[in-house]
Amino acid sequence: MGVKNIYNQIKYYMNKYGFKKTISKCVNVVKNREFKKKEVAYGTFIDWVPFNELDKKKVDEQRKVKFKIEPKISIVVPMYNTPKKFFEELVNCCIRQSYTNWELCLADGSPEENKELQKIYSKDERIKYKFLGKNEGISGNTNEALKMVTGDYVALLDHDDVLADYALFFVVECINKHPDVEFIYSDEDKMTKNGDRYDAYFKPNFAPDTLRSQNYFCHFSVFKKELMDKLGGFRSKYDGAQDYDIFLRMSEITDESKIRHISRLLYHWRVHKDSTAKLNSHAKNYAFEKGVLAVQDHIDRIGLKGKVTPRTC
Repeated sequence: MGVKNIYNQIKYYMNKYGFKKTISKCVNVVKNREFKKKEVAYGTFIDWVPFNELDKKKVDEQRKVKFKIEPKISIVVPMYNTPKKFFEELVNCCIRQSYTNWELCLADGSPEENKELQKIYSKDERIKYKFLGKNEGISGNTNEALKMVTGDYVALLDHDDVLADYALFFVVECINKHPDVEFIYSDEDKMTKNGDRYDAYFKPNFAPDTLRSQNYFCHFSVFKKELMDKLGGFRSKYDGAQDYDIFLRMSEITDESKIRHISRLLYHWRVHKDSTAKLNSHAKNYAFEKGVLAVQDHIDRIGLKGKVTPRTC
């Protein structure tokens, strides 16, 4: 890795996180010899980031922008035994958004309420938290969060995801450019527990056949509220691939021109031992089985002939 690339990375980190965090990061990098590891594991992606993402100055400039259309975005998050660290990072990434007309709707299906989380979600009046008292499953918990929504658009997010500070800004910019838009999705990458990013996924524009072969929309996706109401929320029959099912159903009732792709990495999918991003065998098999069911039911509904089977490679 060249000196110029190292300099650009330090400059990017300094602009985004400030002096103290940058010094701490540099010490850890030297201590753990991470530069060499990242070159092997991540290829050129880490070099790409500083040249293609917004620094703190540009994000601050976004805060001054006044849109003609300024919808409220309701970020819906189902929770279950959410680690405090993940939860705090989730809340903080929402608070840092350069677009401020949002609400965070949290439905917690954990067996016991974690009192340590209260200080975190209480620090912003835009955050709504509901302890359910029982686990309704991923679909049921998400539907409980949907009941809290008062916004014009519904953004789906997992409890261990992290949004870029400018994610909602670009969503609202898309809405202003295309006022009839009903569904929006973005590119993504993965994030380690240490906050290092890799495996960028630059997605295609809407492609029905591609969607029938894989759920490439994934976590951070935005529905117009009226569309979500038509869909009736999530269905427990497809838990494990409940988002895949709702995306397929969305594609059946929405005109293709009202589906928009934002070609930016707007969220980071955290990889840990219980994440399907890790693709451990249990999570992988369970999700794949439900995904097969979701696609089979979809093609049956629209009258396509065929039998859906899992990929063998």
